[in-house]
Amino acid sequence: MKRRTVLQLLPVAALPERLVQAADLCAANGGSRFEDYTFTFFSTDEADLTGRLMEIIIPADENSPGAREARTAAFADLMLSTGPADVRKRFREGLNLFRQRTSLEAAVAEASREEEDPKTELGRFFVTLKRMTVDGYYTSAVGIHQDMKYQGNDHLTSSPRCEHPEHKSPL
Repeated sequence: MKRRTVLQLLPVAALPERLVQAADLCAANGGSRFEDYTFTFFSTDEADLTGRLMEIIIPADENSPGAREARTAAFADLMLSTGPADVRKRFREGLNLFRQRTSLEAAVAEASREEEDPKTELGRFFVTLKRMTVDGYYTSAVGIHQDMKYQGNDHLTSSPRCEHPEHKSPL
């Protein structure tokens, strides 16, 4: 075995098995195989609630699909199922705070008002939920390719010229 091969395998050997599976799920031709993902942490109701909340945070628009199509709830499940027990417990408690509300949209609006300096459990959980949503969305093919329009690591012989009028310097 070559030294380079050993060096490539070392980080994988140190990872928990579920994280290796995550890399495999995200690696398929720049896409995702989260469509076939089986939830291991969330119950069916929790997965549905998480998906609905994440879609409120990043809804589909004319530019790209939202969090639901990016399968951010599956991403959250995978991260939580491989994470520490106290984080899993706090996440479930946070979901219960939203479950107790009559309107998810109103609860999200309330929680987002204190996003800069959360003082309630709902506000603190919302910050965690939003971070998880953004991480899941922008590591998915939907977020990277459809929303951010990332084209890949192309070799450019020159830098593309900025066409934004506000960025043009006066001569």
